[in-house]
Amino acid sequence: MASDQKNNPLAQHAEQHDPAVTTIDDVTVLAAEGLEQAKQSPWTISMLRLYGCLLIGYLCATTNGFDGSVMGGINAMTSYQKYFNMVSASSSTGLIFAIYNIGSACAVPFVGPAVDRFGRRAGTLITARALNHGMFMGGRFILGFGVAFVNVSGPVYVGEMAHPTWRGPLSGLYNCFWYIGAIVAAWVVYAAKTMDGGWRIPLYCQLIASSLIFVFVWFLPESPRWLISQGRNESARAILARYHGEGDPEHPIVKLQMAEMEYQISTEGSDKRWWDYRGLVATRAHRRRLICVLTMAVFGQWSGNSVTSYYLPVMLENAGITSQSRKLLLNGINAPLCFVASVTGTMFLDKAGRRPLLMYSLAACIVCFSILTPTSKLADHNPDNSSAANATIAFIYLFGIIFSFAWTPLSPMYVVECLHTNTRAKGKALAQLFTACASAIIQYASGPAFQHIKYYFYVAFICWDVLELVVIYFFWPETKDRTLEELDELFQAPNPVKKSLEPRGISTVFNTLNIETKDSKFQDS
Repeated sequence: MASDQKNNPLAQHAEQHDPAVTTIDDVTVLAAEGLEQAKQSPWTISMLRLYGCLLIGYLCATTNGFDGSVMGGINAMTSYQKYFNMVSASSSTGLIFAIYNIGSACAVPFVGPAVDRFGRRAGTLITARALNHGMFMGGRFILGFGVAFVNVSGPVYVGEMAHPTWRGPLSGLYNCFWYIGAIVAAWVVYAAKTMDGGWRIPLYCQLIASSLIFVFVWFLPESPRWLISQGRNESARAILARYHGEGDPEHPIVKLQMAEMEYQISTEGSDKRWWDYRGLVATRAHRRRLICVLTMAVFGQWSGNSVTSYYLPVMLENAGITSQSRKLLLNGINAPLCFVASVTGTMFLDKAGRRPLLMYSLAACIVCFSILTPTSKLADHNPDNSSAANATIAFIYLFGIIFSFAWTPLSPMYVVECLHTNTRAKGKALAQLFTACASAIIQYASGPAFQHIKYYFYVAFICWDVLELVVIYFFWPETKDRTLEELDELFQAPNPVKKSLEPRGISTVFNTLNIETKDSKFQDS
């Protein structure tokens, strides 16, 4: 053991960066204490202070959620359709939905470098005041361009600031706040449905969450991982102590995170060069990370959820429901149900694991679409068949609940977990590009698809979801129970999925810090 310590560069690194860690024995004790102390209470002063910081990050998802629901609701408003001479399902409708994501895609080259350079903290009036179709489209594009920045910085900040013991639920809650925006949007649309020009009111409300972020972001602490990447280690230690360690810089969870972060995070990484994205594909491990990131970016949009978010009123029309009031009412009920389901799902992220939740939910979504197709056909062909219409509505809601339970909390969270700190901002920006493109494609295609093939469109999602199941099973590792730095052990393994299913132990910390030990008691612990 002594010879191991003498010849190991980590011991020298640890002695330089953390005086409390000077030998392999000390690192072992530190790891054991860190695992034990991780069982601290989630209701301490430090944790309550942390929740306040994360809440501002969560509002980034609220801004995006408001748009996701507001256009679906506005699209069903008679005042909107008459003003712009629109119908609820057409290629023009699809383009209005898609232009928002086209704007997001155009922002991607600027987002990653900006978040890396200035930190993790770093158009509404145009759409609301639109006088013609072109002006409305321009406002949508600008909104999409701006929201790309919060869609990258928000989840990255939350993932890097979250306490490692509760990273699953704390990070998962981020995207649950999408439904807060959706709920507000849906009910504002419902309240304004009979007003002259009422479609403008929900668009003005898009200012609310953005304004709150703008006011409070200046009071947030910076991500400790970003600070370490800038060489500001003592600032990072102080933030970890304040928000994770009850104000004690010698707290085991603080020392453990500092040791792991100081070892892994480079102050000369590709994140210091705005143009350099090579770090995302530089090694086999980084390429394996990128596979998970980009497939999640696409799967999160093409599993059927984009259709229920933007085209729910059209799906209800296919079920034989034509009343504007009833469509908007049912649209308003959907968001609260999904919000409850998504928050409930976050509580199971660290218990059930990421992979089981994603795969079982996909299997259930396939069942929902398999039932939705024939019931929608029956309801459409026989408007008097209330049983078919009610069954269709029930399974539309059930699909939303099932998807929200697993995919809503995990979609941005899993992307953040799979990326290394030095490539996290640029990787999340690239994921945002894929998300925006995938979302734009499905939103544009769904309009004419519903117009021409109606409920048979659901069959495409059945086939696609089966493909997603196969990819997840073979390529997506389990990420629960490890710090962000300890996930490197998984992607370095020959088979990341197999390695991820092994339990975390003290050996995980040794592998993260690149310590080799011949002591058998640590090999399988």
